[in-house]
Amino acid sequence: MDTRRDVAELLKEALGAIELQNSVDAVYGMLEVPKDAAHGDWAFPCFTLARELKKAPPLIAKSLFEECQKLVSRFPNVSGVSALGPYLNFQIEKSALAKFLLSSLLGGEFLAARPEKADRIMVEYSQPNTHKAFHVGHIRNASLGDSISRLFRWAGYSVLQANYLGDEGTHVARCLWYFQNYYTGEVPTENLGEFLGELYVRATEMLDLSVLTTVPYQGVLAAKVLSKEVCAEKGELHVVRLSLGNEEKTVLTGGTGFSVGDFVPYAIPGTKVADRQVSIVTKFGVTSEGMICSDKEIGLSEDPYKVTVLPPGTPEGASLVELYRTESVPAGKGVLEMLAERQKEVGSVLKKLEDGDESTVSLWQETKEWSLEEFRDNYRWLDCHFDHWFFESEFGEAGKELVRTYLKKGIFQEDDGAVGADLREYGLGFCLLIKRNGTALYATRDLALAQIKFEKFKIDRSIYLVDAAQTLHFQQVFKCLELMGYDQAKKCFHQSYAQVVRPDGKMSSRKGNVILFSQLKDRLNEKIRSEFLEKYVGEWSQDEIEETCYRISLATIRYGMLKQDNNSQIVFDLDEWTARTGNTGPYMMYAYARIRSILRELGAVDFSNVSYGVLAHPSEIELLLHINSYPETVLRAAEQLAPSLVCTYVFELAKKFNRMYQECSVLKAESEELKIARAALIESVAKVLAHGLELLGIKTVERM
Repeated sequence: MDTRRDVAELLKEALGAIELQNSVDAVYGMLEVPKDAAHGDWAFPCFTLARELKKAPPLIAKSLFEECQKLVSRFPNVSGVSALGPYLNFQIEKSALAKFLLSSLLGGEFLAARPEKADRIMVEYSQPNTHKAFHVGHIRNASLGDSISRLFRWAGYSVLQANYLGDEGTHVARCLWYFQNYYTGEVPTENLGEFLGELYVRATEMLDLSVLTTVPYQGVLAAKVLSKEVCAEKGELHVVRLSLGNEEKTVLTGGTGFSVGDFVPYAIPGTKVADRQVSIVTKFGVTSEGMICSDKEIGLSEDPYKVTVLPPGTPEGASLVELYRTESVPAGKGVLEMLAERQKEVGSVLKKLEDGDESTVSLWQETKEWSLEEFRDNYRWLDCHFDHWFFESEFGEAGKELVRTYLKKGIFQEDDGAVGADLREYGLGFCLLIKRNGTALYATRDLALAQIKFEKFKIDRSIYLVDAAQTLHFQQVFKCLELMGYDQAKKCFHQSYAQVVRPDGKMSSRKGNVILFSQLKDRLNEKIRSEFLEKYVGEWSQDEIEETCYRISLATIRYGMLKQDNNSQIVFDLDEWTARTGNTGPYMMYAYARIRSILRELGAVDFSNVSYGVLAHPSEIELLLHINSYPETVLRAAEQLAPSLVCTYVFELAKKFNRMYQECSVLKAESEELKIARAALIESVAKVLAHGLELLGIKTVERM
């Protein structure tokens, strides 16, 4: 029941009477919900009309009130109008609203999917890498993409859900390299995807310079201090002359603890130290060629000013990488030599994959299936569905062929063997598509994938759920598609999202500090059982306990991942997410189960002849008005790709139900007529709550 449109149509006529022409849609957009429900159900602020009418807003409200009073009888769903300062307030006919809402909810029409729309939409989401572990951070994307797909489908769109997996590249080569050359244990019988993720982490550690040396900066050398003078323009700084053996350098420094004749750590220009690029700069009349590194800058201590003095006799120009080598580097082997050998070995595995070496490809295919099998299990647990799975390995050659086709058409440009798109006039820089060595890039593959989406799957709108770091990438891809002549490019959209972090900081597969999916399930199972279900052991069947535990666990995770705005960072805190109260999945489940419990106590209720007009308590009316806004909220959530709007809605619905239940007894209502009406109301609340949770991918429970 679009009471807002009823008010907008009434107002349009009233505005016309005072010679202001506004469309119904324009007035509709200007209406607000009053902060104080006692003032009305919809409010029209008159500030925006003050300049045009050259009147004070309260006077405009008074004029409009007089006109609306003449017209209100023609709008049966509007029961009253009042002017309060600069606002015009409208009351809705509550009995008509209650009859429409509850009868259509009980009959099923209110929650039915909206009429079919023309656009065919593909939502591409999840996109994990094979040969890496599936962890808590992956769940945000999976939950978000699945919920957006559900929202679009309810809104009337034809939706295809797609997954695009990274099954090739350096990370695969690293994993296979470690497995073939260094792993000596047994292959486990379960969680094989996570096993591959562990191999990848170990391989990454072996290829990390910081594992081989405590000073992992290749451009930091031992330099002898030849002279040290106070800077004439900046007394707290010193001008230092250094010797590297075959050349001398001048450096301006604030470092302390060293003297002439000492050997100190020196970073040559071009080196990246402590997340800053070392360069040649001129300050206070001195040209500083690089820098003397403090202990903190190269990780030797937390002192930001102290400079470590290297042992006497240290060779001038010696690399600190070698001077601070760890015991993991065997005698007679250089640190960089060892790292180069390992990198070469990984490169050899990658080349064998690219060249189609039979044994290497066979191992790749076998281990890839380990990942896929685990992914499929994880998606089943998360209740995520995919209509099609795409793989990066499918689009490398196809992408290069596509790019070369459009190179001949003059859309792309070639320079010294490399091919790309010059997008500078659009503020998007240069998009490299094929490297000089013939390698296809991610953008190349995305162009080929988009072509398949448009031509094979007949997609009108393509939604990409990828983290915010890829924003420029997708802007370039969409512009390339537009230049290639695809009209659908204008309906391609990259929905970014922020990371999931631990309370103590970021998670990273490379660092191995992620919470694995199997660990998450085990922790959830233990926590939900002990805190929610232990008391029902022996009373409920084992099957019901298992299913209830799963559903509460799923609600905990999916709701926790979806309640935040897409671009807000999520801090994963299991204790907070499993709380029985507050904006959590378990609270939503409890609200629904509580309604079902009340209705079970009532027994069979005949809703064929409900007296809707008896629902007059303010908390009942507040609940009705909130229910009435549900379809509009869901449609807005779909178009804004924002399941968080549905989370906010169901949380408010649960709170309003609890308030109503505290103030208006259902079981002890003053009359049978009122009891049946309130039963119809809370049955309707349950239906809306369950529907909203279903759009979030959450299954309700009848009791908990």
